[in-house]
Amino acid sequence: MNTFKKILSYDTNNKSEVIPITEDIKKVIEESGFKNGTLFGYSLHTTLSLFIQEAIEPNLCKDIINQLTKIVDNDGSKYEHSCAKHPSNICRVDNSNGPSHVRQTLTNQNIILDISGGKLNIGQWQDIALLELDGPRKNRKVFIKIVEN
Repeated sequence: MNTFKKILSYDTNNKSEVIPITEDIKKVIEESGFKNGTLFGYSLHTTLSLFIQEAIEPNLCKDIINQLTKIVDNDGSKYEHSCAKHPSNICRVDNSNGPSHVRQTLTNQNIILDISGGKLNIGQWQDIALLELDGPRKNRKVFIKIVEN
């Protein structure tokens, strides 16, 4: 069984934002040289989601972020989690990002997609996208693995 692995990296610019990455995923498939297989992808962060949606439509992206903010209160002081209380003791600045972690549990962390004839099997309006929930951040990583059929 042949596999191809790659880590993609992104910088984000806002507290919350949607970043379409379909074209980057297509380049990874091309780079793999596989014509048929299964693509597995997942976010390597607990406040960054990976999902399939109509991510090139900016108003829909705003709607997704606005609704997540309505569901999960933005006031980090209302949450038990804060960076200063983290067992790792690596926080330099207290970051009350509990809401970002809770929002991430309501969205996808991973995707599984079919590849046929060297192309992704996704719908006309479907995009692969990142949903930043705790930005801005540098070097946000997504792990991609393709298993050839």
